[in-house]
This record gives sequence, structure tokens and C-alpha cells, in this order.
Amino acid sequence: MKTIAEMIPEYEANLDALRARRLELLEQRRTEPRFELRYRLTGRIVAINQIIASTTAALAAMMDYGK
Repeated sequence: MKTIAEMIPEYEANLDALRARRLELLEQRRTEPRFELRYRLTGRIVAINQIIASTTAALAAMMDYGK
């Protein structure tokens, strides 16, 4: 079992990876000419945004807990 302090760097690394993936998808959507694919990309982007938001909230709670 990991401590909260040990989990924080993993959460931060996951956030960095998610943000990078979101940027890739945004660029892919920007250059995609087909509506259907842009729509599916938008769905992925929305899902990643939700994951980023929940992970950011969890990370903030972890940091507050450690104080």
C-alpha cells in the first residue's frame, strides 16, 4: 500500500500525459476534414477533460491531506 505522498508524483505524471494527449487530439481534430471523425475526437477530448478535472481535484485533496 502506498502513502499519499508516494502517489502524488504518479498523479502528476498521469496529468502531464493526459494533457499531452489532449493537445494531440485537439490538433488532430483541427486538421481533420471529416465531420464524423471530428465528432468522435471531440468525444475523446471531452472524456479526457473530465478525467483531467477529477484527477486534478483528487491531487488537490491529496496535497491538502498531507498538510
